[in-house]
Amino acid sequence: MQSQGRLMENTQRVIDFVIKTQFEDIPAKGLEQAHIGILDCIGVALAGARQPAGAIGAEWARKAGGAPQATVWGQGFKTAAHDAALVNGTAAHALDYDDVTWGMIGHPSVSLVPSVFALGEQINASGRDVVLAYAVGFEVMAKLGRTTQPAHSLEGGWHSTGTIGAFGATAACCKLLGLDADQIGRALGIVYSMTSGNVKNFGTMCKPLHAGLAARNAVEAALWSELGFTSVPHPFDGYRRFHDVYSRGLPENMAALAELGREWELVLRGVTIKPYPCGVALHPAIDAVLDLKARNAIDADRIERIEVGMTRYTYDKLSYLQPNTGLEAKFSMPFTVAWTLVHPHVTLDTFTDAAVTQPRIQALVRRTHLYVHEEIERKWKMGSRPVHVLLRMRDGTTLEKQVDISKGNPEVPLTSDELQRKFEDCARLALPSEGVGSAIERLSDLDRLKSIRELTAVLAGAEAGMQDCRERVATLSA
Repeated sequence: MQSQGRLMENTQRVIDFVIKTQFEDIPAKGLEQAHIGILDCIGVALAGARQPAGAIGAEWARKAGGAPQATVWGQGFKTAAHDAALVNGTAAHALDYDDVTWGMIGHPSVSLVPSVFALGEQINASGRDVVLAYAVGFEVMAKLGRTTQPAHSLEGGWHSTGTIGAFGATAACCKLLGLDADQIGRALGIVYSMTSGNVKNFGTMCKPLHAGLAARNAVEAALWSELGFTSVPHPFDGYRRFHDVYSRGLPENMAALAELGREWELVLRGVTIKPYPCGVALHPAIDAVLDLKARNAIDADRIERIEVGMTRYTYDKLSYLQPNTGLEAKFSMPFTVAWTLVHPHVTLDTFTDAAVTQPRIQALVRRTHLYVHEEIERKWKMGSRPVHVLLRMRDGTTLEKQVDISKGNPEVPLTSDELQRKFEDCARLALPSEGVGSAIERLSDLDRLKSIRELTAVLAGAEAGMQDCRERVATLSA
């Protein structure tokens, strides 16, 4: 591969980074961010296991009866590693409550954690090896995202969590397996033919499926390459490379890949942990409304018009002006602003089909106007997407607030107590109380676990929990 020189330098940079990076190379802050991302992902996945998308995936896997290689979290059984990655990855993104990194403008952990945990459980990897694989995959994913985002999603219509995420997760699985340069190149080439995920399906169960597919594809690509399956081993170079096909004619900056191993995305941009279970583009608006309510006595029924300004990227992604379902509401600015004005909190119970139909909410939704804010758009590059909220009251007064960086970003992080409370609130939906405590204990000691199976055994939950999932599936398919 080296003999082709600059012809393949982009892919080679990825391969070299995967091979050379050791646990000791991870900066202290990067290691801290990795632990936060892993903890958060497992928590939201356990909550997602009780959502329709998680329940359907688990029932499908149970009926498929795969070899018991890896745990389906919160469901009390094991299946083939690639199917466990698929189901756990889908569950992890089911609530859209999972982390974000601004390098790829997408969700890193929902493909990384399910893939390295499933594969790690299959091969009996140590906790330390799993954390290293996560960090390696995170860096590849985020750097690759910076080569093509935001155009890849905004103009190309791709969901980076599924497309770019698959490459990062594959790099992580290759690291976990200890593959050589040729095998890594082939694995990246294999997953190039498997990448998928479009923004059209936001607001449906297919959005979390994109994360699950990326996780599954990563496990399969690495294992198939290990067995000798072939591909074009340089997906980021030459004719019909990834950028030519998936970001056709769009701006790119391949120089970001040269930073691998020198400037860590886990340190530069880290992970954004969501305090609210909805699209991250909505978070600045939630914070803005909460701030206005804290400083003013607002009677929501006396609001004549709500005006919300944002970036073009945010405007493009929030396509549901009048949502009909709870899933659609997770990507609706009018609904989310209206709910926050009427209710004190945005929680797991906010985004339900019943909540969407509340008369007071519907009235405010109809009075909400969205637009691309020219100044915000001009200044925005990549990162938390600013939102400007203006309330025009019936008495002629106006209230306004702009939030540039929402809570949960590295600049305004959740506290350790808030992180643990979020995990507990999510995990208890699928695990008994003693299981929640055991999971936290093992996650805090992850680097020192001799086997990742010590943790996945706790994450399994009980078979009894499947009954609830089966009832959900039966209701959905009736």
